[in-house]
Amino acid sequence: MIKKGIAIILLSFILNVAFGAVPEINQSKRSNDPWFGLDKLKHLSSSFVLTTTAYYIQAKMTDISNAKSLTNAGMVTISLGLGKEISDSRKPGGIFSLRDLTVNIAGIGLAFLFIQAIE
Repeated sequence: MIKKGIAIILLSFILNVAFGAVPEINQSKRSNDPWFGLDKLKHLSSSFVLTTTAYYIQAKMTDISNAKSLTNAGMVTISLGLGKEISDSRKPGGIFSLRDLTVNIAGIGLAFLFIQAIE
């Protein structure tokens, strides 16, 4: 179940990149985008909270199965993260950060593990 959800998230990201939904990344601005810092912690924790919340709402408050709820929660969270990065890239001086998106995916993965551990 976890493998299927992660595969769907990764496939979605790859298709978005392949079909040009992701804007060009300005490499000269990368120095302002470190791998570690408060911004990455915010991305990780936000993705974790969004995924677990979306899962809980679907699995516990509706008739959607746990497996489908987990997949849906991951897809919603990655879509929001991708949308935010695209929005950031359109702002003056903004960039599309693959590092932020990577940390978002890590937050989703941690949420999947957490949900599996408590279920």
